[in-house]
Amino acid sequence: MENTKFYWNPETIEYYVDLYDLNGFASVALRVLDFVTNECSLEDGENTEQLFGSLITEIENNIQN
Repeated sequence: MENTKFYWNPETIEYYVDLYDLNGFASVALRVLDFVTNECSLEDGENTEQLFGSLITEIENNIQN
């Protein structure tokens, strides 16, 4: 699963970018962890850590743009 690419809804990413602008990265990280733990469905071989890392990376990429 090392090369697994996750696709995120652009509105989800934008929500967390806006949250970052308001509350900073620590708040975003906690909310993302809660989201991937409680709202996302894992498929074969996936784990929460992979989802968290993928979504955080997408958010960071959009914050920097």
